[in-house]
Amino acid sequence: MNVQIDARSIGKAENSDGLLARNTRLQQGDPVRIRVRRHDPDDANKSGLESFVVPYDQSMRVLDALNYVAEHFAADLAYRWFCGSKMCGTCAVRMNGREVLACWESVEPDMTIEPLRNLPVIRDLVVDRTPYEARVAKFEPWLERPCDYPGFPESLSHKDMKNASKALDCISCMSCFSACPVVGLGDLTNFAGPAPLVQLAQTALDVRNDPAKVARALEVAGIFNCVSCYKCEEACPAKIPIVTRVIEPLKAKTAELVPHAARHATTFRAIIAARGRIDPSELVLRVQGAKVLLQIGRALRLLVRGKINPFRTLFGKYKGAARAASRILDQ
Repeated sequence: MNVQIDARSIGKAENSDGLLARNTRLQQGDPVRIRVRRHDPDDANKSGLESFVVPYDQSMRVLDALNYVAEHFAADLAYRWFCGSKMCGTCAVRMNGREVLACWESVEPDMTIEPLRNLPVIRDLVVDRTPYEARVAKFEPWLERPCDYPGFPESLSHKDMKNASKALDCISCMSCFSACPVVGLGDLTNFAGPAPLVQLAQTALDVRNDPAKVARALEVAGIFNCVSCYKCEEACPAKIPIVTRVIEPLKAKTAELVPHAARHATTFRAIIAARGRIDPSELVLRVQGAKVLLQIGRALRLLVRGKINPFRTLFGKYKGAARAASRILDQ
């Protein structure tokens, strides 16, 4: 029997963190203690955590708690929501340090609710979506056919569309954008972030799109700055496998269409296929080239710390491991 386990559910039963456990943890009328991160752009003295106590109601969501606070205690509390049914994505916030949809997440007895990270805060829990939208717009996320439309119905196989179609499940809540540690580094990298890349994948991984147009978008995506930490997948309320079905296919597309942007990754792969292991010395030499001569001091430090081994690079050959690695990589 083939049993699939969602990695995000591991440990929930043991820690009483599943949906059923949360909905039975509190009884009708029990106090729900909430601390909300307030932000007033016009008055810094009004910014900070503000505490409220809300009576629990059956199957109460974070959004219900916020609505109660706004109705009874703080009419000026700013937060977003439209659909209230996990469709629009506008109600995403951070609750107790993790990204959630307020309309879908059950309340906890004690909660700290904050705005999403990595985006400017307009007021209280409302963030400015402009940086995200600007990154998406830069990708020009629409189809441009390199040839004429063949007519209806258009034949598209599951293999052709499996990754692009998965990206279409995105509700643009930006939970993954908030959870991403690389986006949090700011201008230190040019990484577009998982949420814009999911939007890009909807057309870049579509076989009907013009490869030249896709290449232009991938050129500015900074996709190889992704560290595959899977924080985006963990935070995604739509359960999109962002790393495995979006970012990794986009990396492969980048290696195909924009080879110079994938130089480090393709060199890494080639060394493993040839040696059966990674060789840091060869990787540095092949990626940096003659520029290595300008970094002699750094090379000496790497040598002293055992990070590189020129002798092993020159004489270490593992034919058996290389054959196995090459066979796996070619699958």
